[in-house]
Amino acid sequence: MDYQYITNKTGKTIAVVVPLREWEALQSKLEEECLTDAEIKEAEQSWKDYLAGKGEPIELVMKELLDDRND
Repeated sequence: MDYQYITNKTGKTIAVVVPLREWEALQSKLEEECLTDAEIKEAEQSWKDYLAGKGEPIELVMKELLDDRND
C-alpha cells in the first residue's frame, strides 16, 4: 500500500495517511482483538511491575509474544 508521510518544517514525521480500505481493515481487525477488562487490568499491573523493576527482560517477553502469535 502507498502511505503518505506528513512532516513538519524540520522534517520530522508527524502523521501518516493510510489508504481508506486498509484503515477499515485495520479497524475491523482491532475490533476482533479488543482486550477484556481482566486483560487490561493484567497489562496495567505488568506495567506497574516493570516500572518498579520487577518485570521480565524484554527479550523474554518478546520471544513469548512472538511464539504465541497465530498469524
